[in-house]
Amino acid sequence: MDKDDRARVRLAKDGLPADAGAQDAEAQADAGAAGPAPAGEGGGASAVEPADGEGPGDAFVSGAAYAALAVLGGVFGVVGSFAQDWSLGPVPLVALVLVALVFVMAWASGRAMGGRLGAFIPVLAWGVVVFVLQMRRPEGDLVVAATLPGYLFVIGGMVAAVVGIMLVPPARPPGEWMLGKAGRSRG
Repeated sequence: MDKDDRARVRLAKDGLPADAGAQDAEAQADAGAAGPAPAGEGGGASAVEPADGEGPGDAFVSGAAYAALAVLGGVFGVVGSFAQDWSLGPVPLVALVLVALVFVMAWASGRAMGGRLGAFIPVLAWGVVVFVLQMRRPEGDLVVAATLPGYLFVIGGMVAAVVGIMLVPPARPPGEWMLGKAGRSRG
């Protein structure tokens, strides 16, 4: 492999076009031979850390965080389903508090994860658990009854979840899913 081939390989790793010119390629190759560039000076990507800053461990950590959010939503659905019928006189106070907590769960998890998927995962788990617990069993038993607190918890919780999800800013610019790389801004 001669100097030009090494320069083209280095340019490809740095995400630059291979036809940047032989002198530019030699300058890049010579700069790379002088030693690694300090962090933040475009030292290129390595096999452990890709150019976009995400390493292989980041995917595992993100997956574990989403799984923890799903467990949080499921546990909240179970606890809320059993507690929603508690009232303070005629006012279904606990159901109102649980609806507010569904909103907070959706909004806070979405903000913490940096996108609407982070808000959607615990809400999906909460919804599945609540719908399963409101179904009547063959014996006639159910957890979430068709009462004012039950309706408030289920329907109010769904509305609060949607509002919480929609208040989380999207992780990517609008329309990027359709435009692909053309929609990304350089900067």
